[in-house]
Amino acid sequence: MGIYWAEMADQNPTHRQVEFLKNTLKSQGPILDLACGTGRHIIPLSEKYSVVGVDISPNLLKIAKNRLSRIQLVRADMRSLPFKPEAFAAAISMDTSFGYLHSLKGDMQSLKELQGTIKPNGLLIVDVFNREHLLQKYSAKNNVSFRRTEYPSFFLLQQRTIDKNGAKLHDLWKVCDKTNGKTRIFRHVVRLFQLKGLQDLLQKTGFVIKQVNGDYEGQQFSPDSNRLILVARKKINYFVEN
Repeated sequence: MGIYWAEMADQNPTHRQVEFLKNTLKSQGPILDLACGTGRHIIPLSEKYSVVGVDISPNLLKIAKNRLSRIQLVRADMRSLPFKPEAFAAAISMDTSFGYLHSLKGDMQSLKELQGTIKPNGLLIVDVFNREHLLQKYSAKNNVSFRRTEYPSFFLLQQRTIDKNGAKLHDLWKVCDKTNGKTRIFRHVVRLFQLKGLQDLLQKTGFVIKQVNGDYEGQQFSPDSNRLILVARKKINYFVEN
């Protein structure tokens, strides 16, 4: 899946996302990139910041390392981060890399882990799909859509379904490799968040919400926004219960 995912991820608005990060992080550092994938954020950020990327996929980390060998990468589960307490001045989770764990309990545990690795008053940026926008978009399509896309090495037929209650987004990918003609099927499920739900998760794990944006140019968030981007700070002298 690694090379297919890399080609798909490269089509995303990485430049806009990185500019948003630079404008928000300013001179902060070092930074943890949670679920860094193929390194498309960490590589440009490394020109200005000290950044460490963490991901559970060895294939994606290999792609990232091949793209720029000097970047710092760690393979780990986000629910058990292998870093010293308060090792980072900030952490980022971009482009809906948060929400793939099987339960809210897992999401909570990953945020607790992040809280422990960030310095007091340090920043956390979480960027996910806006659930309300997707509900509006898919309600006119009976909660399902189909899309066929060509990438450099494969064709993708994507079936995307959203639960009627908006809890989760289901992706079914049918990938046809151009080189050998073989077809593979991949399934992904990501949890969708309302603003209040994500705010509550962050607040319960020791963060204070500083700003909420609806896209990467700093737009004010609304139910119609494409994105839900929360910028939070770690509370000073805050203890997170186990």
